[in-house]
Amino acid sequence: MEEIVFRLMSFSKEKHYYSTSHFRLIIPIHGRTRIISGSGEKRMSSSQFCLLPAGFDYSLGSLESNDNLVIDVPEGYIRDYLNNKVDMQSELIWDTNLIWQSVTDLLVHEVMQHKHDEAVLLLNYWFHKMSDHPSSVSIRFIHDHYTEKIDVKSLAAMEHYSPSYYCDWFKSKMKMTPLEYIHFLRIHRAKELLSDPKLSVLTISYQLGYEYNASFTKMFKKYVRCSPSEYRAEMLS
Repeated sequence: MEEIVFRLMSFSKEKHYYSTSHFRLIIPIHGRTRIISGSGEKRMSSSQFCLLPAGFDYSLGSLESNDNLVIDVPEGYIRDYLNNKVDMQSELIWDTNLIWQSVTDLLVHEVMQHKHDEAVLLLNYWFHKMSDHPSSVSIRFIHDHYTEKIDVKSLAAMEHYSPSYYCDWFKSKMKMTPLEYIHFLRIHRAKELLSDPKLSVLTISYQLGYEYNASFTKMFKKYVRCSPSEYRAEMLS
């Protein structure tokens, strides 16, 4: 298998890149980095990071002092972690949090000490966090509020799209409609809650935002092929 490559890099004037076999993860340490691609120009600060897909035509540059941790990852390796969880066709920029910032410090330390295996272990944890934390603001909103009523028009506004374009964009990205994805998250959580025998099916239904228990049961059967009660009985038997 092709090796994961870690580099500490600085960018000055715009430079052209094209990768046919590797994804590239760019983690700014300080300064701003400019990314130019077919979708336009984006500027990334040290409180963000970017994933560039394989076979993607782009340019990187900066007009200020900067340092970046650049990680080239074989396409097959990263798809094992992120397949169907992120867009694999365009650059994606995430805002970091305290956990990611802490991992960045550890990654830089291991890379500077030439400890490749230790750096790969940290990178695997990074990918797990990426799969749990979508880059899209509207998808993050869905993850945080899927038990509530969510309006597609509001989701579209978060991405600055019209509702019709947003639904097409969402389906191409997530392989299901926004409403289907909301139900998917609810049913996934329902399967976890059903492991607690103290919670009634009706209580779980209300917790997940279903006004009627019949609606919850119908949706559960659609995704799991059995009723909530049948699923619980089989799980606890």
